[in-house]
Amino acid sequence: MNPTPIEPNNESTTPEENSVPVTPLTPFEPETTETQVTPETVPVEPMTLTSPDAEQVPTTQDVPVAPSDIFFPTSPQPVPLAESTPVTAPIGSGEAVVPTPEPKKTDKKKLILIAGVIGGVVLLAIVGVILYLALMTVSKKDYAEAATQYNTLSSANSTLVRGVSSLSSGVSSDEDDEYNETLKEAETSLETLKSENEKLGDLKATRVGDGKELYAAFDSKLNTYAEYAGSIIGSVKTARPALFTCAKVSDTKDTASRLAALKECSTALDAVKDIPNAEFKTFADSLKAGYAKYVTTYTSYVALTDPLGAQYEQYKELRDEITATQKDLSTAAKDFSAAVKKHDEEVSVKDSANALGKYFTEQQK
Repeated sequence: MNPTPIEPNNESTTPEENSVPVTPLTPFEPETTETQVTPETVPVEPMTLTSPDAEQVPTTQDVPVAPSDIFFPTSPQPVPLAESTPVTAPIGSGEAVVPTPEPKKTDKKKLILIAGVIGGVVLLAIVGVILYLALMTVSKKDYAEAATQYNTLSSANSTLVRGVSSLSSGVSSDEDDEYNETLKEAETSLETLKSENEKLGDLKATRVGDGKELYAAFDSKLNTYAEYAGSIIGSVKTARPALFTCAKVSDTKDTASRLAALKECSTALDAVKDIPNAEFKTFADSLKAGYAKYVTTYTSYVALTDPLGAQYEQYKELRDEITATQKDLSTAAKDFSAAVKKHDEEVSVKDSANALGKYFTEQQK
C-alpha cells in the first residue's frame, strides 16, 4: 500500500483583487481597457478653507503697535550752549541769534528704517495671505488629477495581486526561470504600488481639508497592506525551494523512491529559516513536524517484510499513523488558508479606498 502524501494547499495568499476600486470617470481613450481616466479641463474655483490645522498667516493686525514717538518722533530740540560760553552779538546787530541745529543724520536713518520695516511687514502679510489661499484652495482640476492618480494606484494594486497570486500558485510547480521572472514581477509591482501612493499623497487634493483626512486613513491602511503583501512575497521566496522539493513526493511510483523523496522534503523544510509572514511561518512549522513524522513512519512501513502475515498488526498500526499524519498535514493547510483569509480582511483597504475615490468623484461635479 502506497499512501499518497498531502500536498500543501496552493490557494492564493493575497488580498482580494481590486481592493482599491476605480473611480467611475471618463477613460483616457474610449477604446482602451485601462482603468485610468482623464480629467476634464475646468476653471479653477476657490473653495472654502476647511483645513482645521492650517498654519495661520500673519496680518497687519498681528504687528505690535509701538508708542507714537517711535512712529512720529518729536522735532529735535535746540542744543543748549554751555553757560561758560558767552553769546556775542555780531557787530551792528541787536540781540544775539542762536542758530537752530539741523536734525542729526542718524535720526533720519531711523525714520527711513522704521518706515521700511512697516512696509515690509505689510507686504509680507499680503503675500502670505495670497500664498495661503493658493495652497489651501482646491479646484475641480486638482480633484480630477487626484482621481487619475488614484486610478493609476488602483491599477498598480491589481498588478500586484495578480503577481502574488501567480507566485503563490506556481511555487511548487514552475521551473526556476519562470518562477524567478514571476518573483521579480511581484517585487516590482509592490514597489510600484508604494511609489504611486506617494505621488497621490503629494497632490493638493490629498493635502487639504477633507481630502487630507480621507487620504491619511487610506494611506495608513495601504502601508499596512503593502507590508503584508511584502511579507507574503518574502515568505514564498524563502520557502519555495522546500515546497518545490516536497512536490516531487507525489511523482514517485514505488515505496523506495517515495521514501527518498520524503527524506529530501523533510531535509529541505528543516533548512527554511526566517519566514516573515506569521501565518506562513506557522504553516511551514506544521509541514516540518508533519513530514518529519511521515519519514519516520514510512521508513518503518517500508521495512516490513510480511505486512499481511506475521507483521499485520504492526502494518495496521503504521498504516493508521500514516493516515493520521496525512490528516494533520491537510488540517494545517486548511488552517493556513483560513488564517490568511482572516488577515486579508484585516488589512483590506477597500473601505478607505472607496471613501477616498467617492470623495474625488463628488468634488469634480
